[in-house]
Amino acid sequence: MATVTLPRSPSPERLSAWGPVALAMFGVGWGANQFASLLGLYADRLHLGGGETRAMFGIYALGLVPGLALGGPASDRLGRRRLVVPFASLSALVTAVLMAGAAVPSLLYAGRLAAGVVTGAVLAAGTAWVKELAPRSGTRITALAVSAGFGAGPLASALVAQWLPHPLLTAYVPHLLIMGVAVPLLVRAPEPDRPATSPQAARTEAEAPDGRGEFWAAVAPVAIWSFTAPVNAFTVLPAEVPVHHLRIAYAGLVTAVTLGSGMAAQPFARRLEARHPRLVARTGLGLTTAGLVMAALTAASGMPALNVAAAVLLGAAYGFVLTYSLGEAARIAAPGELARLSAIVYALVYAGMFTPLLVTALTALAPLTALLGTGAALAALSLTWIWIRV
Repeated sequence: MATVTLPRSPSPERLSAWGPVALAMFGVGWGANQFASLLGLYADRLHLGGGETRAMFGIYALGLVPGLALGGPASDRLGRRRLVVPFASLSALVTAVLMAGAAVPSLLYAGRLAAGVVTGAVLAAGTAWVKELAPRSGTRITALAVSAGFGAGPLASALVAQWLPHPLLTAYVPHLLIMGVAVPLLVRAPEPDRPATSPQAARTEAEAPDGRGEFWAAVAPVAIWSFTAPVNAFTVLPAEVPVHHLRIAYAGLVTAVTLGSGMAAQPFARRLEARHPRLVARTGLGLTTAGLVMAALTAASGMPALNVAAAVLLGAAYGFVLTYSLGEAARIAAPGELARLSAIVYALVYAGMFTPLLVTALTALAPLTALLGTGAALAALSLTWIWIRV
């Protein structure tokens, strides 16, 4: 007897449908990056070395891998809400652990690792959820929501830490308030029906073109630069420029400029993507190359203004690269693979969080200017590959 495949419910492209999911992703992005502008403060208050604080920053990416591995495929099987709601709730608990790290520094490692797990699960499942609720604009919505959270979190935490008492505690309060609003709304967000799969549909899915080869050739060489280059602007360079007043606010400003530039670039990238998708990748890698050259000049001169210029270029590069990577992954995904490929994109994106720790280790072998110049050369090679191969 033939098995009838139930049609997926129409995805309501309404703010009331996708808004709570986007708000949760914004809040989780805020929580993931609020730590970035506090690195110098932790080094001063807790007498930590630069290598220790950058290790705390980078260990986030180590936790991201299992989070993405869980959030993407598991949400394909179990449903989006069953993954996103509990992990978004855990985001607030992770922030509480980071607050406790002011008294017990070892908890900062645990908090950052847990932040990676939580963020990976929410981003992988949430990206697919928003795409299902807003098929036409879901990729743009998720990219903007996450970028807004990444940029606003460190700016707010820096401003609070600069001017309010007990900065290593009060800097985290805004995130707790955001998640206190986001999670109750998320519980009521709709989830499209999961279709029943007939044997014939299963055969069709199995015979669908495999996009993994195209993914590794055309998406991975671009996605890996999403954070690998920009984190230098707001974690490495602020420690190299002689800013003697309002250092915490300056670090938060540079972080916000970097990720704010990424947000500003994404609408342009989306419009360009509609006509010339490959040009989005080329523009992103070109900006990455130029931004790393500017970063090398910043390290050589120690001029804060050049740090801001590098932040603008590298932030814009992030916007183009992320837009292309998520959009291209959605285009080539086989049936049932959207969350899985989105998870791989995010894993490549946030592998760049290890860059500050890698740079710290390599400065024992070569000056920072040379390392950043080498990064610019590698970005130029990636641009050449994409230009020829894609």
